[in-house]
Amino acid sequence: MSTTSFPDPGDVPVLDWLDVNLISADPLYQRPLDQARVDSILHAFTWRSFGALVVVPQADGSYHATDGQHRLEAAKLHPMVSFVPAVIVKTEDIQSEASIFVEINASRKNVSGLELFFAKLAADDDDAETIRQVCERAGVRIPKYPSAGFKPGDCIAIAAIQAVVGRRGAMRARQYLEVLAKADLAPITATHLKAVEFLMTDPEFGGVVEAEDLTATILAMNGGAEAEAKRFAATHGCPVWKGLASTWFQRCRKRRKAA
Repeated sequence: MSTTSFPDPGDVPVLDWLDVNLISADPLYQRPLDQARVDSILHAFTWRSFGALVVVPQADGSYHATDGQHRLEAAKLHPMVSFVPAVIVKTEDIQSEASIFVEINASRKNVSGLELFFAKLAADDDDAETIRQVCERAGVRIPKYPSAGFKPGDCIAIAAIQAVVGRRGAMRARQYLEVLAKADLAPITATHLKAVEFLMTDPEFGGVVEAEDLTATILAMNGGAEAEAKRFAATHGCPVWKGLASTWFQRCRKRRKAA
């Protein structure tokens, strides 16, 4: 038998349904309310993803929400919701109450964009499937476990890919990713993708840089463009992706614009 000792877990909490009007968030330790987040929860409200609030009973019969204030506010605004599920935890004072908030949030791991992508893919989400197809056709791999190390052509910049698909369409997004995949970048980042999109679409550069020439330039620079891009960005006060686009452009073969 193991001799490892564990802390006393304390009293077992009670799970109950509570009137939303009896619950509030104490501003002494709670974060400022993000109304946009509340609205997002409200307009996609569903019990199966609501979960349970964590609340602490007060002397006057009300409750303080130590976890779930945005879900609480969305529930209060929903015309069909009067009661919410809650885990009721007793504390001795406001300091103990605040410590629950700290403990919950200190140990909480936010879902990353990559984790959310694979979850959406499993749920047959159309946008996630589009991203998967775009990457597959471009020769880009989206690694599920990037902690194992990146290989050439790997990319976890899901939000950046989705943004390009939204702005330019799936075909253009595939073309831009293909430029980077063939350049053996490991990994392909949002900065790389923004730089390629800029070079291929901005009137200042459009029409004089071909995809295969850009790939050849990136390969030839062998990662050296990153440091130059940062210096350019610092000197000119622009984003690093613009500095990278300029760095690549300076080294890249130029083609005559079509008349």
